[in-house]
Amino acid sequence: MTETAERKTETARAAAGRPGFRRGLLVRMGGEIYTKSSRTRRRFLRVLVNNIYLALRESGIRASIRPEWSRVLVYADDLPRAREVLTRVFGVYAVAEALEVPYASLEDLVEKVAPLFREHVAGKTFAVRARRRRAPFTSQDVGRELGAALLPFSAGVDLDDPEAEVRLEVGRDRAFVLLEESRGPGGFPAGTGGRALALFSGGFDSPVAAWRVMRRGIRVDLVVYDLGGCGQVGQALAVARELALRWAPGLEVRANVVDLAPVVSALVRRVDPRLRQILLKRAMYRAGSILAGELGFEALVTGESLGQVSTQTLRNLAVAEEAASVPVLRPLVGSDKQEIIEAARSIGTHDVSALVKEHCSIATGPVETWADPEEVLTAESGLDQDVDEAWLRRAVENRRVIRLKSWDPAGEESPGYVVDRVPEGAVVVDIREPGEGEPVGDLRLPFSRAMESLEELDPSREYLLVCASGRRSELLAREMIGRGYRAYSLEGGAGRLAAAPS
Repeated sequence: MTETAERKTETARAAAGRPGFRRGLLVRMGGEIYTKSSRTRRRFLRVLVNNIYLALRESGIRASIRPEWSRVLVYADDLPRAREVLTRVFGVYAVAEALEVPYASLEDLVEKVAPLFREHVAGKTFAVRARRRRAPFTSQDVGRELGAALLPFSAGVDLDDPEAEVRLEVGRDRAFVLLEESRGPGGFPAGTGGRALALFSGGFDSPVAAWRVMRRGIRVDLVVYDLGGCGQVGQALAVARELALRWAPGLEVRANVVDLAPVVSALVRRVDPRLRQILLKRAMYRAGSILAGELGFEALVTGESLGQVSTQTLRNLAVAEEAASVPVLRPLVGSDKQEIIEAARSIGTHDVSALVKEHCSIATGPVETWADPEEVLTAESGLDQDVDEAWLRRAVENRRVIRLKSWDPAGEESPGYVVDRVPEGAVVVDIREPGEGEPVGDLRLPFSRAMESLEELDPSREYLLVCASGRRSELLAREMIGRGYRAYSLEGGAGRLAAAPS
């Protein structure tokens, strides 16, 4: 049993049968809140109280809540579970189980509190840590008198490194004896900082980025882009659901699924491979800005980190952001990958994010790391006949809106053209680039030139596409189906071809 658990047991036993000792939770707000003006503090406190109420109600916990001394007191029918819920409410710095002790004088307070800690300090050095607000005496008075009452039962006072601590907060006519305490996320209460739309892929980066702006009081909804058969939508939604369930208790979080597959197809057909990734990012920013404007949100949030991948150079980020019409927040811009992965572990999204496969790469060969803005705009203008601003607005209007907490993963089925076996009579097409492995199957057609070479294929035949991982083959299969071909993608890529039954 831990030291805090022992103290909890001892004080609870000592308090049994003592009249007027009510057990509850004492919630402390994040320290930054106390630096605000009194008007702002009151507003933050009102929002926090409401968020606490919503979080407990969603969890089925009956509770009464009241703010006091810039704290929040919670009396619930299930205190341990309530404490766990409140450690996931933004704006909460710490939650302590506490005994409420009414008193008439300092002597009365000492007489009531000292018996609770006699066993706790027995044979140990100890210190009294008291905070007071509006009490008719000082914290030093409490420490001196309560310490004197406990000294005969202890091994002495040690204010620097005590073996046991006696902690209490003292008000005008009541004190709170603090028992077991848990840390919350801190930050600002959700809803005090506006609304933002997070571009969400479900990898390690995007949930950590969303969490960090949520911690600053921003309510976040998500946008997940369907890039056309890359199979990432269901995986991204699974991570988003985990984030919402853990870190938005009592609050609604929605994911907006926007189909950008035609954008990917147009990029592969019409754009130099060096520029495809940055143009795709610009399309994401443009679509996100349209959606943010429709929802009345103030900003976009991304998980981009400066220099983490070759396309996230300072120049490329600047060129991409020119396509956005709202501010782009990058809370991870100075973080390295290992820091982000550790943050994902700490917020509980690491394990589910680890299952997410990388987005489809639509670039083949080297990518542009220091984009020329004029070259990018020229290349982008060539897409307007397929995916102009009006098309993006329609894609946003036709989006799928998902309430994440009630989302059922079983509803996200794999596309019917993704198979785990070789269809009878199908032509096996290896679409890997030269150097990505020994050729397999009946035909080698590298992805980098496949879009322009589809007319060479016999439309009366069936085709099984094979790539390194199964991601590019899904994209090309969807494109071929759209052009009237019968095409399939082998799940898992070339590594599974030998084991795939016919």
